[in-house]
Amino acid sequence: MKRLISIASLTVAAFALILQFYLIVTKALADNLNVLSEVWRFFSYMTIWSNILVALCFASLVFVGKLSFFKRPAVQAGTFIYILVVGVAYHFLLAHIWSPTGLQYVADVLLHYAVPIIYCFYWLTMADKTKLAYSYSFTWLIYPFVYFVYALLRGLMVNTYPYPFIDVTALGYSKVFINSFFLLIVYVLLGLVTIALSRKLRNA
Repeated sequence: MKRLISIASLTVAAFALILQFYLIVTKALADNLNVLSEVWRFFSYMTIWSNILVALCFASLVFVGKLSFFKRPAVQAGTFIYILVVGVAYHFLLAHIWSPTGLQYVADVLLHYAVPIIYCFYWLTMADKTKLAYSYSFTWLIYPFVYFVYALLRGLMVNTYPYPFIDVTALGYSKVFINSFFLLIVYVLLGLVTIALSRKLRNA
């Protein structure tokens, strides 16, 4: 049953990513934009990074003996935090700033709602939650920190930023660093809650 659910979940996550990639490329071609630049923009969003992580975690369950790194409890728990942030942050902070239609709406719902809900359900009910130490709440900061550095460096090169709260052009570096600091605190707190929850679920 777990493998069947993993196959279905991997299919949804992969389809969502492929659909969004297809939409980015076709729009670039239709608008006579630089396709490589638009593909780079596709990979500038934490939504895409986190959905790829989800796909890899499910792939590690589908393809036995492959991608074992993504089968580790610490990696799957970290992915739970990252995709949860994607879904919650999008719904409350970003969803109101645009109104996608057609296939873009489908991709939007899949990436920001369906995949986060599916993965969170999987992690809460089926994932291996052993060997999760509280110190992981700091280890899990590596991912958002790397993304933050990448987003800033890319922004310096192309003068565009994927999210309003890290838009240096609009906010300045001081405000962006403050926003990022508070976001890292949120990640630490979510990490601590996730570990506490994992221990409670294991003992239930």
